[in-house]
Amino acid sequence: MDLATTRFGVVPVEEERVLHMDRGLIGFADQRRYVILQPRPSSALYWYQSVDRADLAFVITIPQLFVADYRLTFTESVLSALKAEGPGDLDVYVLVTIPKGRPEDMTANLMGPLVINQKAHLAEQLIIEDARYSHKHPLLKRDGK
Repeated sequence: MDLATTRFGVVPVEEERVLHMDRGLIGFADQRRYVILQPRPSSALYWYQSVDRADLAFVITIPQLFVADYRLTFTESVLSALKAEGPGDLDVYVLVTIPKGRPEDMTANLMGPLVINQKAHLAEQLIIEDARYSHKHPLLKRDGK
């Protein structure tokens, strides 16, 4: 299928890559179909692009690239909802915020990860209540910190 996007124009995408979300993302409950786009093969940042709205896309990344000890525990209800046999069936991404003109200040929402079962084409945004994680975790270290 040809996917219209405002950032990349029309992008060919195989139907098998479309991910379905029963509840959508927080704040976008009516948008339930997305694909993951990687603009450059070596990029750590991806786009979570809505299939039904060309103008709706979110920057996402794999959290362990920036937070080595980021770990989630999945309940049976999450595994069941995503039709996963176990945690190994699931990929985890987090939404990234990049302030306009200040990419060095980008942050990740470690409290609202996207959990994806690529084989079942299902995704869900979880809410994590863990004091170790922030919804504005800085991704780039500054001044040797």
